[in-house]
Amino acid sequence: MKQQTCVSWASAVVLALALPFAAIAQDAPAPPQKLEQIVTQQQALKRDLDAGKIDGMTTRQVNVIRKAQTDVFAVTEGKTSLDELSMDDKVRLENALERINAEVKNTRAGHDDKQVCWRERMSGTSTKVTRCGTESEMREAREGARDFLERPKVCGDRCG
Repeated sequence: MKQQTCVSWASAVVLALALPFAAIAQDAPAPPQKLEQIVTQQQALKRDLDAGKIDGMTTRQVNVIRKAQTDVFAVTEGKTSLDELSMDDKVRLENALERINAEVKNTRAGHDDKQVCWRERMSGTSTKVTRCGTESEMREAREGARDFLERPKVCGDRCG
């Protein structure tokens, strides 16, 4: 019975995360989503956590899930559809749901495949763009930038 409950709330979280949030972050119009479904699934997960149905999860993982759920409930409070959310709120919601999914999956691959979005300004303008990628892609980009900065900036022997 316990394993069945664990599987049911884990599948509910995965289902909530299966919604195509990547389309929201892009310029293409996304089909209308049901924010109500996300909130309902998160409330069910919260009830399971409160009841102690956390088979195989550490206290740290439960705390990460609870913190991410606080973000989910704060962003969705008083809203009935995703269209009512600002772009920053959509990014915040997606990141919170991805954090929850990564902890429920409880694997390194789950953390590396976790989608993360952020807003940044384009160079030379005040226009903000939303960029999304996996944790592993972000880590590779960060390491590449660090390597570039650590390279000597002086011209070597073959400069012309």
